[in-house]
Amino acid sequence: MKLVTDQPDQFPLIWNWMSKRTNLPWSTDLRTIGVMRADGSIAAGVGFNAWQTDSCFMHVAFDTAHSLTRGLLKAAFEFPFVKCGKRAVYALIGSENLECLRLVKKLGYRPIQTTIDCVMFEMLSEECRWVKEKERGQSLSTSHA
Repeated sequence: MKLVTDQPDQFPLIWNWMSKRTNLPWSTDLRTIGVMRADGSIAAGVGFNAWQTDSCFMHVAFDTAHSLTRGLLKAAFEFPFVKCGKRAVYALIGSENLECLRLVKKLGYRPIQTTIDCVMFEMLSEECRWVKEKERGQSLSTSHA
């Protein structure tokens, strides 16, 4: 499997795949990264939007837990924190989506607000172990198509 991104001059393959699984609406500020299988199908995708001065929202979709490769996760957190210089990344999860609630906690997010039907999570750049691994000299080996 290899890491890929949607390109501005091409059909947004990753967004299309994610939208079918999560109802992620298209937005002009959406940026994506995904894992593509050898047969050209998408196995997992991460999208970013709602960009602010110091933050953005992250959206994740995947076929199986094995689709969330270490390379994808490292690249997904490097993008907003290192490449874009953001201090915080947010995730909004439905309160009944127990699998996703467990996943975001496992990734290192912490809950900051609970509403009637969702939980908002935050990860600060200085708390992100995925970026700290890079800072300790472990490289992010990614290939973007």
